[in-house]
Amino acid sequence: MNYNNSSETYMRTVTKIGLRQNFRPRELFDFSSWLVLWKPVGKALLMIFPLVLIINMFVASAVTNIDRSIVIVDNQRHELMDKNIELLARKAGLWAPASIQKLANEKLALHKDSGNQVGWFDKRSKTFIYPK
Repeated sequence: MNYNNSSETYMRTVTKIGLRQNFRPRELFDFSSWLVLWKPVGKALLMIFPLVLIINMFVASAVTNIDRSIVIVDNQRHELMDKNIELLARKAGLWAPASIQKLANEKLALHKDSGNQVGWFDKRSKTFIYPK
């Protein structure tokens, strides 16, 4: 059975090979072919954008919380340093010789010797020796 197609005369049956085909500019501004490509890309971006936005919000919140906690810890460290300085000053004041002598006078009724009050026992002569 022979079938006659009327469009055969208008279509090429063999690819045309030559210089004109290789250097022919492509249709860059044919937006119909771009729409076919950009529809799935747009759908994917519409799916990914809210996810990226939510992740960005969580990361920004975490960074803000970490920054806030760093500031709080730094303030506590400064307070502890100030308290340490105060306690060291108080310790230095308590261990000062004048302070120890005052506490010994008040609490234990101990007084500084006046020179001839302190002596030592000599075993050979079996007498007390007092400095002059």
